[in-house]
Amino acid sequence: MFDKSAIEAINEGAGIYMAREAIRVALTEGNRGAVPLPNDFQLHDLEKFMPTRRRARGLMETSLVQDFASYVSGNVVAGSTVFVSHKAMVANAVLNLGTQDKPGHADDRAQLKPDMTAAYTALRQHANGNAMEQARVAEFLEDWSPMIECFHESERLKIDKAISAVRNITIEGLRKVEASEQQLSASKSAFESVTASSKDTLPTFIYFKCVPYHGFNERTFVMRLGIRTSDKPAIVLRIINTEQHEEEMAQELAEKVKQAIGDSCPVLIGDYTAK
Repeated sequence: MFDKSAIEAINEGAGIYMAREAIRVALTEGNRGAVPLPNDFQLHDLEKFMPTRRRARGLMETSLVQDFASYVSGNVVAGSTVFVSHKAMVANAVLNLGTQDKPGHADDRAQLKPDMTAAYTALRQHANGNAMEQARVAEFLEDWSPMIECFHESERLKIDKAISAVRNITIEGLRKVEASEQQLSASKSAFESVTASSKDTLPTFIYFKCVPYHGFNERTFVMRLGIRTSDKPAIVLRIINTEQHEEEMAQELAEKVKQAIGDSCPVLIGDYTAK
């Protein structure tokens, strides 16, 4: 007579045998995407005990185009594709993307993320549309003055005069009250304006010329200068046509990758996410 534990052991042994057979059929015949297994069975990956891995997978990261190209060219297989994202300014190579007939797992990758230069990093930190104190903006202009040209509309300003204007902004307020009383009605209106001024001419546009990423072409970024008037003035710098710059730099990155890897695999502008 079998007790409860013996019956459970027999059922578990039978279940393991059935699960093994189901997995074997799924892996060898390739016509089943799922197999029925008891809820209390756990899946164990035995790859770490095997002499070699089942397949290559991982992520190679670099900031150098040539090293990226060497790795991609040495590991390219059918279906490998490089995707260049203008949003993140990175090139992602999906080496085991596969084909329509034999799609891959898309988990063997290489990523190229070029390093920003110090000048472009400083530009991004300051010309981001956030309000800043006068001193911070003036110091930014002083630190990078060899790369900067300042303009008031179309008039070019001397850099020292432009910095002086930024340091010496004053806030002026004007309040005007109008009142009118008639026999059967009365009205009152108030007009208040706040203006910012400086004894020197304030720049309205700032041109910043730099190499944005190591190995890239030099380009000129145009910033618009605005002032937020309150008890204490705050300055806002914003790069004009930021999206256009990003698209052009992504295209430049794609061209560099194409030249480096040749015909090893296609290079596309865009992002790829495996589902």
